[in-house]
Amino acid sequence: MFKSSKNKGFSLVEMLVYISILVLMLGVVMGVTVSIVRSQRAVKASRDIESSVILSLERLSREIRLSDSVDINSSVFDSNPGRLVLESLDENENPRTVEFYILSGAIILRENGADVGALSQSDANVTSLIFRLFSDAEDVGIRTELEIESGTSTYYRSNNFYSSTVLR
Repeated sequence: MFKSSKNKGFSLVEMLVYISILVLMLGVVMGVTVSIVRSQRAVKASRDIESSVILSLERLSREIRLSDSVDINSSVFDSNPGRLVLESLDENENPRTVEFYILSGAIILRENGADVGALSQSDANVTSLIFRLFSDAEDVGIRTELEIESGTSTYYRSNNFYSSTVLR
């Protein structure tokens, strides 16, 4: 009437072994997930900084090359935050003024007194913008020093960038 239940179910030792293996596998999966999230944050911070620098320094260099002169009285050189005011003529021979400065952690471009917008990414914060005027007997140029930071408390990155451009 009573059958032996010797072969049915799991023993306590078998259950502990299975649970141990499951916990180890979950630990490995969680470690990989955390590593992927950290890598994604690192890549995003780097991408935000690089995008901001490429756009900002490219536009600065282009405007400096196209300008006829630097408004020394309105510009702020050799200190942070710097301000650069360039003067030139547009395609219709009308006076054109271009200005670069920092506002709320972003590099702002102003053309003929009207804000064109920010050159840097919203997720990147410009902490330093310094313009240095240099010249010799023939050429006048601007050296730009830029510090941009991005990231969160778990991954934060800050880089310095430099560019020199000569007026045409």
